[in-house]
Amino acid sequence: MPTDPLYEDSIAHVLDHIYLQVGDNMVEKFAAQSKITADDIHLITGAFRGIVSAIDGSNATIAESGGFALAAIRAAHTTFSGGERLSRAITPLRIVTIGPEHENEDYPILMKECFGIVPAKGLKNKDVLRVSAVLRDTLEYGVALSQVRTLPEGSLLLLDGTFRVTDANHDPVMQEIIQTAQNRGVLIAAIAKRTNAMWGGVHPLLPAMAGLAQKYGIRGPWWIKVDERIPDSTTYHKDKLGDLHVASFHPSKNVPFKLELPHGIADQTIEMIMCAIASCADDGRIPGYPYPLLDAHRTVVIDEPLIERVRQDLMKGFSVRGLNKEMFDMLFGDLHDDFERY
Repeated sequence: MPTDPLYEDSIAHVLDHIYLQVGDNMVEKFAAQSKITADDIHLITGAFRGIVSAIDGSNATIAESGGFALAAIRAAHTTFSGGERLSRAITPLRIVTIGPEHENEDYPILMKECFGIVPAKGLKNKDVLRVSAVLRDTLEYGVALSQVRTLPEGSLLLLDGTFRVTDANHDPVMQEIIQTAQNRGVLIAAIAKRTNAMWGGVHPLLPAMAGLAQKYGIRGPWWIKVDERIPDSTTYHKDKLGDLHVASFHPSKNVPFKLELPHGIADQTIEMIMCAIASCADDGRIPGYPYPLLDAHRTVVIDEPLIERVRQDLMKGFSVRGLNKEMFDMLFGDLHDDFERY
């Protein structure tokens, strides 16, 4: 690739931006601003021999036209004990429509199936990705509620993401999941694969916490409850369903993750949750990430071969109904597919 001044400038600009976020004395600034000391970072010790159940969901756009879209959704749970999988189940693949109506017609059907209620407010078909995610969340929370009602006392339920919901209709559902867990003595936590939590306007929270643990000479696994005033309010909303924690679960890799635990729980319960997660976070593929959640993700993911199979099934259905491929292409065709042939 020939050298181009504009290209070189853009690379330099990106590197400057990254350095502003994580370079120079970020850790020293974080220590001064957060007031976090070595005593605030807790080591994770002990062993957990109970059941760990993980929940994840997946959604993918199958076809999209100017007026409406088709999406696939499903959810799964996987259960482990002592490093061995006890069970795994996945909901049937659902194909849902997004548009052309003002409100989504599949949402009340799913809410009724999963929770026996209809949403208090309709789900508008404005944003395909958001609507698809809300429909996926509905299945995911349905599986989570079923699991938390049947897991034995002392088990751990892991959710992918956070306790904060995308659609307000799910708020009482999430409250019920958390309350049912606490009533039945089931531990519960939500772990994010990635987070945009920031502090000081430009600095990412997780690298700062990792650097601080290293500065204090603390080796994993460790955890800390993060004061809600430390993250920027624009990137971490104060949600009283959950308290923010950061933890590194691997004994030799200092790779922290963001967690939410039920608001106001005792330190003893937090320690039990952290111990339970650390007991299943030694998988070498993603160090420090609990392998039940990895297993749930691998189980539920809707990949390109599955998407293509659904498209083929749709085209077969078109043919059965007397419609042809040309009509399908007119509705859902994408010139980018043609461009890729050349």
